[in-house]
Amino acid sequence: MRMRFFSLGSRAVMVAGFVLGQALTGAAAETAAPAAAPAVLPANAQPPLPPPPVPLPRLRQAALAAANNTPGATPPTVAPSLVRPNPAVANLNAVTTTPPSGLGFDSLIKTVEVNDGAPDAIFTFAVTNISKEDITINSVSTSCGCTAAKLPQQPWLLHPGDHGEVGATMHVAGKWGKVVKTLTISSSKGNHMLTVQSILPDPNSPAGQRVVERSRNLQIAAADRQAVFRGDCAKCHVEPTVAKTGKELYVAACGICHDAEHKATMVPTLLGRTGTFDEAYWTQWVRNGKVGSLMPAFEAKQGGPLNDDQIKSLTAYLANDFLLAPVKLEVPAAK
Repeated sequence: MRMRFFSLGSRAVMVAGFVLGQALTGAAAETAAPAAAPAVLPANAQPPLPPPPVPLPRLRQAALAAANNTPGATPPTVAPSLVRPNPAVANLNAVTTTPPSGLGFDSLIKTVEVNDGAPDAIFTFAVTNISKEDITINSVSTSCGCTAAKLPQQPWLLHPGDHGEVGATMHVAGKWGKVVKTLTISSSKGNHMLTVQSILPDPNSPAGQRVVERSRNLQIAAADRQAVFRGDCAKCHVEPTVAKTGKELYVAACGICHDAEHKATMVPTLLGRTGTFDEAYWTQWVRNGKVGSLMPAFEAKQGGPLNDDQIKSLTAYLANDFLLAPVKLEVPAAK
């Protein structure tokens, strides 16, 4: 019995010793094994992204939250994650166009208030070549057919320091409120955009009613140029001419339209004209006017307000004194 017990005990000791020896042998093998060489990345390779954070257990998250809310507690520091730039997204924010340079304007926007019933609003932009190179303005276009723009010449060459004006006319008859249009100037330095806006009174206001009335009168005159001497229009275009001659007659009959501050764009300015115009020239215009335009015939035989003596005195003034020493008298505003 004792020998059997000894035999069983010896076997147990032997098994335990074998297991312990295998464990020590494995540990020694791991200690003796050489460390693996670190991977070498190419020079242009991006560093690897860090692994995503391991979710914390709920109890630890609650403990950290309580520590953050505790007075005097230091909040945990979170290391910023490495974000690789995306070239496709970065290009969306890049500036792809450069504003044109070289031309300086007195203003990029012009505003005109139209309160007198004029059918058109007139705009003028001053432009200067502020660069050290020649610039050619090739053309100017508008955003709407109701607006026309004009260059001094086309193409228009501007040397450094040269300046001039770009004009624009907006037709506003029948409109009210704010009307905004744009001009696009095409030059050898790129495109330049200018803005023109007209401010017109509400048609229901007193000023708007005058605008509507004048627009209507212009339409009537366009259909019948002699209508200006009839009806309500006669108060301004006939009654002031009675018994007047010479210069006073010019102011009453001619200046009321040709010298008006807000005259219609189709009416030419007579003051300051250069050239030689004799009495025969002026007589033709005064007597007969111009068919197909707003210019009426002033001769009484054709429905005008002037007799022959008045016409002679008026044409003599225009041919001999008006262009030599024009004197602008106070002209009553057209109603």
